[in-house]
Amino acid sequence: MKHRLFIILSVVFSEITYPQPLNDRVLMVIDNREVPAGEFIRMYKKTYETGDLSEFDQYLEQYIIFKLKVTDAIREGYDTTVSFKNELQGYREQIARNLLTDQKVRENILKKAYERSLKEINAWHILISCPPGSSPEDTLAAWKKTLEVKARIDGGEPFEQVARSTSDDPSVKYNGGNLGYISSFQMVPQFEDAVYGMKKGEISGPVRTPYGYHIIMVKEIRPSQGRIKVAHIMRSIPPGASESTAKAAEDTIKAVYRQLLAGASFSELAKKYSDHRESAVRGGEINWFGAGEIAPEFAEASFALKKNGDISPPVRTMFGWHIIKRLDLKSPPPYEEARPQLESKIDGTWLNSMGVKSLVEKLKKEYNFSLNNNAFNWFINNTDTLITKGYSKYDRKMIPAGLLYTFAGQKYSVSEFAKYIENKTSPENNEAPESFVKNLLESCITSHVLKYENSILENKYPDFRYLVKEFHDGILLFEISSKKVWDKINDTVLLKQFYDEHKHEFPGKRAFEGTIYAYKKVDKAGKFYPAFDRFSRYPDLDERLAKKFNTRNDTVILIHKGIWQEGDTTLPENIEWKEGYYHTTYSGFPAVVFIRKIMEPVPLPFDQIEGELITRFQNYLESEWIKQLKEKYTVRLDSNVLEEVKKNLKNE
Repeated sequence: MKHRLFIILSVVFSEITYPQPLNDRVLMVIDNREVPAGEFIRMYKKTYETGDLSEFDQYLEQYIIFKLKVTDAIREGYDTTVSFKNELQGYREQIARNLLTDQKVRENILKKAYERSLKEINAWHILISCPPGSSPEDTLAAWKKTLEVKARIDGGEPFEQVARSTSDDPSVKYNGGNLGYISSFQMVPQFEDAVYGMKKGEISGPVRTPYGYHIIMVKEIRPSQGRIKVAHIMRSIPPGASESTAKAAEDTIKAVYRQLLAGASFSELAKKYSDHRESAVRGGEINWFGAGEIAPEFAEASFALKKNGDISPPVRTMFGWHIIKRLDLKSPPPYEEARPQLESKIDGTWLNSMGVKSLVEKLKKEYNFSLNNNAFNWFINNTDTLITKGYSKYDRKMIPAGLLYTFAGQKYSVSEFAKYIENKTSPENNEAPESFVKNLLESCITSHVLKYENSILENKYPDFRYLVKEFHDGILLFEISSKKVWDKINDTVLLKQFYDEHKHEFPGKRAFEGTIYAYKKVDKAGKFYPAFDRFSRYPDLDERLAKKFNTRNDTVILIHKGIWQEGDTTLPENIEWKEGYYHTTYSGFPAVVFIRKIMEPVPLPFDQIEGELITRFQNYLESEWIKQLKEKYTVRLDSNVLEEVKKNLKNE
C-alpha cells in the first residue's frame, strides 16, 4: 500500500492560505506533536541529492517510523531524565559556541595565527618588571628605566651586555636575553604582536605586557621548520653544580657518543645512561615539538639533523648534556588541517574574547542597547578602594533608582549592578576603582547579552533549531531502541528462546550415512563391479574386497565411511537419495556408493547460526515494535503541505 492505514491524509480546502514560509508549516502531527516541513526537508536533503525524488515515498515512510519511535520515547518519559537533559545540553552548548562569537573576527584570528605559525623568529628581550596593580609611581619608574635601557642600546652598547646587567628575567643569566626561535601562541599576546610586527634587525621601544616593559630585538626570521620527534640521552648538570660534577657529565656523554659511533643501540644506551628517566624507559623518545617549545640549543641541534636516524654530537643546554637522534619530521600542515589545533589554542584565551566582544557590540546595536550614563557615572564617583577590596559596601540610600541599561526588552537595575560589584570584590584586588567598575560593567553586559542571545538561538536561527532537534530525537531514538531492541538482542536467554520458537526456519541439509568404495584402476572396472555385487551379500564385504584386490605393495580399493550432505561437491551426481547400492564414479575412479540410511533435515544448532539469528531477532523485534507503534499512534499528514515539500525538493 502506498499509504499505511495509520496515516490520515488531511485534505485542506484550496481557499485556505498559508501566510508562513513553507519551512514553518506543519507537515504532520503525531500524538499532538507538530513536525514542521522544514525539519523534514533538511533531513531529506542530507540523504538525497538535490532534485532526486525517486525514493521519496520510501523515505517518507521511514521518516514517519523514526518520528513514531521518538514519540514513543517521549510518551515513556525518556526526555525527562537527568542523563538525557545533560547530554542534550552538552550538544547544544557545543553547536551554540559558533553562534556566540563573531565568526568573521574568529576566522581572521585563525588565519592570522596560521600565517604567524609559518614563521619562526629569533627574539631577544630585556624585561623591566612592572606587574599588574603596580602603583602609578612604580609604573612611571619602570617606564623611565626602560627608556634608559633603550638609550644604552641605541648608543651602541651590545644588546646582550645590556640585558645581562639590567633584565629582570631570571633566565637572562643563562641566555643573555636570547629566547631562541619562537612561533605563535608561545608568548603573551602583547609580546607576540610586537615581535611579528618587527623586521629583522629591528629593536622595539617599550612593549607593555602583564610582566612589565620589554625591549625586544628581532635577530633572525625564517620559515617554520615544522615539528620534529627525537630521542635523546641526557646527562644532567644541576644548577650550581661544581666544575667536577659538570666535567663528569661531559666525560660520560662523550663516552656514550663513542659507543654510538661504534654501532651500539641508542635505545639501550638511553635506558642505561640517560638521567631523563621519563624518556629513558622509552629508549629516549620524547614528544613532538617545534621551535620555542624546548631549550633553544636542543631545538636547533634537533632540526639540524638531516634525516631520520641521524645522531648529533653532544649538545650543551642549561639542563646538561644531550645526544639527540632524529626519529621523524613533519612539515607545517595546510590551513584546513591545522585549523582544529589552532581553534583549541584560541578557545579560552583573550583571542577568543575578541570574537565575543565583536559579537556583543553588534548585538547591542541590533537590540537597541541603552546605558544610563548618569547611573554609570555615579558608580565611577562613588567607588573607592574600600569597596573594591570588599571592606565597605554602597550606601543603599544613595544608590540611584531605576535602570542601568536596557536592550531587547531586557532590564538591569542600578541596584543589581551594585550587588554585582560587591560580589566581585577582594582584599587582593589592586585595580584602580574606575578601571574596576568599567571592566565589571563590560563583563556584566557581555554576560547578559550573550545569555539572552543564547536563549533565543532556536527562534533566530532555523538551522540551529533543526540541529538541536536532530540531536534531541537522535538521543531519544538511541535510548528507546536500546530498551526495545538492542538490550534484548544481547540477552542470551531471550535469543535462545527466539531460536526455540523459530529454529524450524533454519533447516539443515538432507544427508545420508553410508560408504563409498572406489577402485583406483580405471581400465579394470569390469572386474570390480561383478566382484562387488558378489561380495555385497556378505557382512564382511569390506574385508573380502580388500583381500581380493589389495596387495602388500598396492592398495587399489579405497573405502570411505561417513555422512555426506546434499550438495556435497565430492558426491557423484547420478545417485538416487534412497537406501541401496549405486554403481558410479568417484574422483574419476569406478565406484559404488552404499547409502545405509537417509537422514532428513534437522534445524541447525544455535552456535552455528548465532550471527544470522541475531539479525533475524533484531528484524523481528523492530517489526513487532513498529506494528505496535502504528496501532498506538495516529499520524495526520497534510497532503497540501506534502505536495509543496515535493515541489520544493524537486526545484532546488
